[in-house]
Amino acid sequence: MKNLIRRISRKKDQSSSMSPPRYSRLGCEEMNNNHPRHETRKGCVPVRVGKCEEDEERFMLPLGWMKHPCIVDLLQLSANEFGYHQEGVIHIPCETHHFRLILENISAK
Repeated sequence: MKNLIRRISRKKDQSSSMSPPRYSRLGCEEMNNNHPRHETRKGCVPVRVGKCEEDEERFMLPLGWMKHPCIVDLLQLSANEFGYHQEGVIHIPCETHHFRLILENISAK
């Protein structure tokens, strides 16, 4: 997992031409479990993040971020582990604190 985080961080630095919507740190924090389970905000994609069910958290990602190289890598990791035909919310097998760091890095750019 640490290698993936390093690789994602390097890709983030190389992808300066990619400009996802800007969100403050507060905005990233607002995208987590603070919303009702089935509520999806317009322009956002719900994802479940966590290695095991007890540690899972639900995040709302801005739709524009789905093409960001860091998120694409995490989606590929998810597809490798769970396949391309997941039903319901996309599950990303990543530690939640690592995912928060990735979101902070994306929103800081």
